[in-house]
Amino acid sequence: MQYEIGGFFGICIIILYVLTIFNYVMKFLNKRYGQKLKKHVVFTKSLKCIVRYHKLFGLLTIAFLLVHFLIQFTYYGLSVTGAIAAGVLLLQVALGIYGTKAQSKKNKTWLYFHRFIAVALLVAILVHVW
Repeated sequence: MQYEIGGFFGICIIILYVLTIFNYVMKFLNKRYGQKLKKHVVFTKSLKCIVRYHKLFGLLTIAFLLVHFLIQFTYYGLSVTGAIAAGVLLLQVALGIYGTKAQSKKNKTWLYFHRFIAVALLVAILVHVW
């Protein structure tokens, strides 16, 4: 039972992570093919939704991570790959909060790190799951 509950929260984390990644994908598509895609109502509504809730998806990912960690740690102990993935996720959210609070229009260096960490998080999650 605990395995299923922990697995459920793990899947929720992955879904929320994918939704946060869609922020970059949708903005890229809009920048590259915006004139053609603006004709499609589904794309424009999806873009608005993904961009609007990007921060919420990130914060919910942390909340689900805490629940997932508590369940898994209580019943199975510490997973090194899980701890690494969690650390990368915490770093990712910290960068996102920093970018929101201290965002400078001239200095976008934090944004490149935020995107790089997103890829590193994908690798960490894949290693943890397999």
